[in-house]
Amino acid sequence: MGCDEEIPARGEEMKGSDMEIRSRQLFLLTAVFIALAPCSFSETRSAQDMAKECRVALDMLQGRVEKSLENTLMTGECIGYIQGAGDVSLAMADNVKRFKVCVPDSTSTKVLIEKFIAFVDKNPKYTLASTAFQLMFGQEFPCKK
Repeated sequence: MGCDEEIPARGEEMKGSDMEIRSRQLFLLTAVFIALAPCSFSETRSAQDMAKECRVALDMLQGRVEKSLENTLMTGECIGYIQGAGDVSLAMADNVKRFKVCVPDSTSTKVLIEKFIAFVDKNPKYTLASTAFQLMFGQEFPCKK
């Protein structure tokens, strides 16, 4: 339908060509939603995969590996994940009575990465990165009573 054509009033029948155009538009709109749907799902990360990326991040930050695109992407993934998980953990500690952590303000992302890798290495039974991080956080930064 062009801009100058009238839209049929409620209850009026559409012409055959109008129905065809509307059907095509609906089909295209549906196809776009289906194509974009996978982009809207969250991704779960394995603890082992995240620890591997974080090892690369530590090596890159300490100048032990090449600053390639792949290493840079892994470093960004690790740092972003660890900082985000830390932020979530602190918000949880403020709002959930059973989860209390006391992380010193001076704790760097590098220290969190090192502690995460060590926790994953010692506790392979925790397969999700999010679970491993939460448990590491609670274990490494308990509040003193």
